[in-house]
Amino acid sequence: MKMVMKFGGAAVKDAAGISQVVKIVKESTGKGHQIIVVISALGGVTDRLVELMKNITASKKSTIDASIEALAAIHIAAIKSIDDQVISQQVTRTVRSLLDDLKNVVMGISHVGELTPRSRDLLLSFGERLSTPILAAALEAEGIHAKALTGGEAGILTDDNFGSAEPLMNVTSMQVRQNLDPLMKDGIIPVVSGFIAATQTGVMTTLGRGGSDYSAAIIGLALKVDELWFWKEVRGIMTADPSLYPESRLIKKIAFDEAIEIAHFGARVIHPRALEVGLDSDLIYQIKDVWEPEKEGTHIIRFVDENDDNKGVVRAISVIDRVHLINISGARLVGTPRVAGRVLEMLADQDIDVLMISQSSSEANMSIAVPEADADDAMNVLELSLLGSKLVREITGEGGFCIVATVGRGMRGTPGVAANVFKSMADNKINIRTIAQGSSELNISFIVSRKDMKAAVEALHKDFKLDSMDA
Repeated sequence: MKMVMKFGGAAVKDAAGISQVVKIVKESTGKGHQIIVVISALGGVTDRLVELMKNITASKKSTIDASIEALAAIHIAAIKSIDDQVISQQVTRTVRSLLDDLKNVVMGISHVGELTPRSRDLLLSFGERLSTPILAAALEAEGIHAKALTGGEAGILTDDNFGSAEPLMNVTSMQVRQNLDPLMKDGIIPVVSGFIAATQTGVMTTLGRGGSDYSAAIIGLALKVDELWFWKEVRGIMTADPSLYPESRLIKKIAFDEAIEIAHFGARVIHPRALEVGLDSDLIYQIKDVWEPEKEGTHIIRFVDENDDNKGVVRAISVIDRVHLINISGARLVGTPRVAGRVLEMLADQDIDVLMISQSSSEANMSIAVPEADADDAMNVLELSLLGSKLVREITGEGGFCIVATVGRGMRGTPGVAANVFKSMADNKINIRTIAQGSSELNISFIVSRKDMKAAVEALHKDFKLDSMDA
């Protein structure tokens, strides 16, 4: 079987994690499987690089040196998983050379006094460029032939939309096959850095949030692999977040469209962009626990037999926490075309995610949910652009909310689901502020106070009988 195995940063956060990854890959190759490995940056490294970018144009050399040394310590500690001294010394030199390159990039940005989207992508790419050779070396030390490749070297080619580059799928598919097939025929495991890619002229790009999952999906589609395994520190997709409801259950099999909805509404097991790649293909995804690889995880497939595994109307309860609700009102909104479009465009220009939008039938009020971290920026841009136009009478904002969503294919065409959701909330004295449902009917989402978050999840989980369902 030909497989892509993607390992996230939490799975390779230290020497113990790398050793576990090597064990999993070794066992799979021992069973005759062809493996392509996609790896994220070591746990916490991307956050450190983001922190390094803050005030980078005013950073002192001593501050930069301290940051680079902290990154060096993380990676040198990870190399301790490699017992072969020769291989260990070789990869240490590679890592030191990359860290020197990183330092030069940071110093250059600091001297120039400007962090451009292109230089930001270059700086962020070092997380995966550092982890990839370490894992490849760890595999080599165990007698497994492996080769470290950046996403661009593997063949993932994109446009130049730095920060969230889009793959050029036709040329990418051709290049991935051309670059990786010969390696696998020679018995070499490609170890590919997730998240990063390149333009057709070789300039480093990044794929944005969830980029490593996306990289794995792109490679899997290009190579027409039998399965993609996403190794996490959880068993799979659950009926609810266990931290909110400990009695939540593992969903053993789910369709791509349901998984996309669950992922969008807060379940961070796998990124929606990676799931969208499989939506119109015959790919099979599995989510597995890296620390308990023998246990069953979640299968994600194109079609689920609704008379078998997909028994419940609702499959899962998802939550997006820390939400700020912005209310826009004004009589002049009524009958004025494209106002919602203008609002979404303004927020998009500021890289602010709109988590939910709801508008009254009278068109005089519009509610928009954004992450709390972006609340001030969102309020500023909307007030500056809309209040002066006389279209809007008032813009107000409130924090302390969350979005709760019920997700399931069985909701489609089933009458009374919304009534049951709202009755569940009413019975538990939970006030609903805003409601939205897409035309797909795969979810009903609504906003409640954060203080009611756990109670809402528990009530819905019980009332839709997810506790007892064969998920």
